[in-house]
Amino acid sequence: MNELQRQAYLSALGIENYAPRWLLPSAPVPATCVMPVFDIPVATVETSPAAFVAAAMNPNSESNTPVPNLLTTIVDLAEQKKAPLAINAAAILQQLEEKKVPVVQPFSLTVYRPQPGFLIIDSRNTKLALPTEVLLSNILRVHFQKMQFALGEEVLRWPMIENRFVSRTEDDARNELQTWLAVENELRPIHTLWLMGESAARYWLDLENDWAAKCWTEQPIKDSSLQALILPSLNQLLQRPAQKSRLWACLP
Repeated sequence: MNELQRQAYLSALGIENYAPRWLLPSAPVPATCVMPVFDIPVATVETSPAAFVAAAMNPNSESNTPVPNLLTTIVDLAEQKKAPLAINAAAILQQLEEKKVPVVQPFSLTVYRPQPGFLIIDSRNTKLALPTEVLLSNILRVHFQKMQFALGEEVLRWPMIENRFVSRTEDDARNELQTWLAVENELRPIHTLWLMGESAARYWLDLENDWAAKCWTEQPIKDSSLQALILPSLNQLLQRPAQKSRLWACLP
């Protein structure tokens, strides 16, 4: 019987394996399956002691591996991996100093609101102890002529929140003060703005603007529709009285 048919027949009957133990009277004589014979050439290896000795004594043999040289190479690689990297502390500190952004020291400004919509921001220097309010009162009296005004002083300090873990760069001061002015304009709309002194102007002007070059002129406030008149601080006007004539000339 064909072997494939036999296996299919047994699987259909649910029989995994079947080996007949007797021969039926009319059954053909079973014949042993002839297995194919493959002629695979086998390489003969000379295993005599003399062959091993000859191979060991021959330095040009391909099978002779330079074991000592290989071990030396492995040891050298291990030592290279274990060697610590040289750390130059001075170079690292120098790189950190070069990348470090300059810190702005705390400062304060003086804010005046003589009339609704009129805002004056002056650079503050309490060490000089000069009569700045008297000078500003005289300037406003001439500017407003017969109109009434109030001269209340407010101190604007930066940083507004005392926290030594917060960054204190020039960009931080600029962002915080510009936000303060934007909120001030929303709460109390500003139509006239004086920025007196470098500290009062540098954080609201564009980065390309130089305070000394823009003094005595009107300049746009960065990221705002406001225009500001850039003037010297009250302390500077008191220390240099000759600048008052230029002040009267630039006032509207």
